[in-house]
Amino acid sequence: MKIEIMIPSLIVVVIIFSILFVVGRSNYLEYTKEKFDIRSNFPYEMQDNFSFKYNWQVRFLALFFALSLCLFAVNAFDMKNASSLSLAIGVMILNAIVTMLLFFISMKNSSLHMALAIGQFGLTFLSYAFVTNYVFFFNALEYPIFLGIVTSVFLVIILLLLINPKLYKWMYMDRVEENGEVVLKRPKVMLLPLYEWIFMILTILLDLIIVVATFIMLNASV
Repeated sequence: MKIEIMIPSLIVVVIIFSILFVVGRSNYLEYTKEKFDIRSNFPYEMQDNFSFKYNWQVRFLALFFALSLCLFAVNAFDMKNASSLSLAIGVMILNAIVTMLLFFISMKNSSLHMALAIGQFGLTFLSYAFVTNYVFFFNALEYPIFLGIVTSVFLVIILLLLINPKLYKWMYMDRVEENGEVVLKRPKVMLLPLYEWIFMILTILLDLIIVVATFIMLNASV
């Protein structure tokens, strides 16, 4: 691991994600005159129309967000002493790419978007699972046990999120009466887009947890 690269790359990840979120919300609000809400709006809706003012800015920020996540992943572990972590690195990189694509692929291509969303959920789960497995069953690098405990807790949380029966009914609309007519409207909370945002945050959080554990480990060995 290279803590001198991990910390700056994590800072860049957080900064780019924050800018992406602010610019994307502004982009959506300016064009639709409605507030962007992560509880019901997909990431791709930040740039879904080419008439949006900051359409390409959102796309480039999503790309750099993924690149920053990949930079963190390739520097997060010492492969010379722990080749078993190569799977974790591969999964984290693939998850970064899939997450980026969720900002590009709209529900107009519903099959592909759903495949990407499912991939994001699964890859995030595997990222936590591989780190947990390494700490408890290999740990040649002597990571603190708290790393495995924390990632185990999040594994349970992720599992509970995935077995939520309401998730599989995310596409149902609310029936609202307007001017004497019943129309279908998007509910205030739509689980699929909400989950896409949650799993992005879980990805960033895993990086933060790894940085803290690495910092503790390196200082303990001094």
